[in-house]
Amino acid sequence: MREYRFQATTDTMEALRKLRGAWRGISIGEHEVTVVLRDGQAVRVGIDTADVEGLFDAYRIRAEVEANAGVLGIPVEDFIDGNNDVVLFTGVTWSEPHGSLMAEGMSEGSAMHFSGHPGQLSETAEVVCVTTDAFVVASAAGRGMLLRTGLRPGSIEVERNPEKVRAFLLERGYEG
Repeated sequence: MREYRFQATTDTMEALRKLRGAWRGISIGEHEVTVVLRDGQAVRVGIDTADVEGLFDAYRIRAEVEANAGVLGIPVEDFIDGNNDVVLFTGVTWSEPHGSLMAEGMSEGSAMHFSGHPGQLSETAEVVCVTTDAFVVASAAGRGMLLRTGLRPGSIEVERNPEKVRAFLLERGYEG
């Protein structure tokens, strides 16, 4: 197995730490989420892409701080007081050989690729890329927001449903 790493940068981690503070609002788009902090700064969250051996693309969370947001965003009551916690999660994307069976449309020598968490990694994976594919912001009141790489390339998904956030945390083995 050949392994690569495409995880959050130090700059991204520093930007995400800002989400611990008090929020003014949030603006959610398909490819970018902007959290406006009470101090006027903004944290822009998006997705970075890396080509892995020409077999598949791997995606990671990217974040940066901007001094002037240019947007106000929609208020998010759960996070306005600050004292939030931020937890990053590791994901993996890997390729599998096609084996003796070939799916319709697959050519000889092609491979399939999958994404998931490290516990889902197959023993037969040929190429693996370890990523930072998600994070959860938890408020002091116990409410959470999950942001993760989306199913569409380059997209980001935001989930605030408590049951879905809890299911994600349990699937990833987080017990807080």
